[in-house]
Amino acid sequence: MIRGRRSWPAASAAACAALGVVASVSVGTAQESVQAMEAAAELYRDVAAMCADFEQAIEVRLARRTIQSAGRVCQQRPNLFSMRFSDPDGDMVISDGEFFWVYYPSLDDVQVNRYPVSDAPASRDFFRELLEDPGVKYDAEEGGVEAVGGRECRVVTLTPRAGAAYDRARLWVDTGSHVIRRLEIHEQSGNVRTVTLRGLDLSPSIDPGTFVFEVPEGARIRGGGGSGDRGLPALQ
Repeated sequence: MIRGRRSWPAASAAACAALGVVASVSVGTAQESVQAMEAAAELYRDVAAMCADFEQAIEVRLARRTIQSAGRVCQQRPNLFSMRFSDPDGDMVISDGEFFWVYYPSLDDVQVNRYPVSDAPASRDFFRELLEDPGVKYDAEEGGVEAVGGRECRVVTLTPRAGAAYDRARLWVDTGSHVIRRLEIHEQSGNVRTVTLRGLDLSPSIDPGTFVFEVPEGARIRGGGGSGDRGLPALQ
């Protein structure tokens, strides 16, 4: 396995916003999948911020390798985002509300990518992507019950009906607290990205500096204005 992190185009992950209608049930699915989506959406409805430690594994199928990484992610509505890696140490993706800053010193310590938050707001919103209007956006399918970190979770498979940058997603929803503890994204590239969240805090006290990116001395900034690199991810 390779320690690191590389791109994914959308679907960061878990979501908040009003649940207009619950996820529709595909043929052969159980009512538990709908109930799990309802409970998760209700929990996240009024969440303004979140922080969690994360572990990520990206199965790069064409290369037959798995890339692993870890760190801490925080988000504050409407458009502040921080993903700071401890492995590889120093890599980061930051939104200061105006720009996304993407810096991977593990690959190139003088290259910084910058692009407007407005280029892809929804795909980088933990609270919108998977729980906003699921009945309109997805078909939901029951996936059984599995444990994540010792917690019992209902597994729900979501298949987008249109307009998503991924083929399907699986969510592990805690049957007791209803928080989302794991995400599995099947990307259109064929890669499979799994993100496990630990120590999830839905009412964190976040240092404002968490969402500030300081350009390293001597670094080259690529992008800006309306010409950022749109292939860069929210969750690396």
